[in-house]
Amino acid sequence: MRYLDEAAVRAAISLPAAVSALRDGLAADTPSQPVRTSTAWTCGELLVMPAEAGDVAGVKLVTVGQGPVRVQGVYVLFDAATLTPLVVADAISLTLVRTAALSALATDLLAPPTASRLAVVGTGPQAREHVRAMCAVRPVSSVTVVGRTPAKAATFAASLDAGPGDLRAVPGDTVADADIVCCCTTSATPVVCVADLAPQAHVNAIGAHRPDAREVAADVVASSFVVVDDASAARREAGDLITAVAVGAAPESVFDVDLASVVRGSVVPPGGRTLFKSVGFGLADLLVARLLA
Repeated sequence: MRYLDEAAVRAAISLPAAVSALRDGLAADTPSQPVRTSTAWTCGELLVMPAEAGDVAGVKLVTVGQGPVRVQGVYVLFDAATLTPLVVADAISLTLVRTAALSALATDLLAPPTASRLAVVGTGPQAREHVRAMCAVRPVSSVTVVGRTPAKAATFAASLDAGPGDLRAVPGDTVADADIVCCCTTSATPVVCVADLAPQAHVNAIGAHRPDAREVAADVVASSFVVVDDASAARREAGDLITAVAVGAAPESVFDVDLASVVRGSVVPPGGRTLFKSVGFGLADLLVARLLA
């Protein structure tokens, strides 16, 4: 059994391959998957995300602690027929690639083909990964970076190396001109409201994954065609949508359209503003992790 560290995971999984694996995997019939569980430990929390698909099964084990490295974890990939462990891999790098690849797939399905103006809210690793992911599926020519502090936004914008050579990245305080908006923050309160968005904008909201946390305001949910990564996970954890339903801004059916239904063509987006809300689910991790076998 092999152990793959961050560098090895990165070398084994390209973003285009991850997007293709997710597209193909979500188009296929898969068995019902177990829900993500959370266990409280003395010094933090353990998250367990199992899944099975075809010839592989896997489980992601992630800890959220109080030490200098807050989030850590491993992914264990098994042969489904024999249940023999095949690979143990760094889960944080896997999650970075998987999350951005899911957003890239959603963007490819939902955003206008000519969308070229990107805005990213956040300056962390997921923000960087999402810039690369958006450049892989759309002809991005400009990136506006919106950060909590202007200095961090400026530093992040200057460091971007994704996309074509003429990509322009600048710090900013608004997403109003963007065709694509990626919310990649740890904020528990909305960082984007409907007044901030263009009428045809596509929004990827990936940072909030607790029922009491949200990155987009209820009016964004109310004004958008909403697609979730996984309906059962969204009903439990997508605070952006849970709050919008609770205050009467959106109907309960806002959870019903998942990314798989759009991939399969059983749901066709009607046009206009779109919102992809992702909280993460075990099958997506597995579909990308099988590239490590």
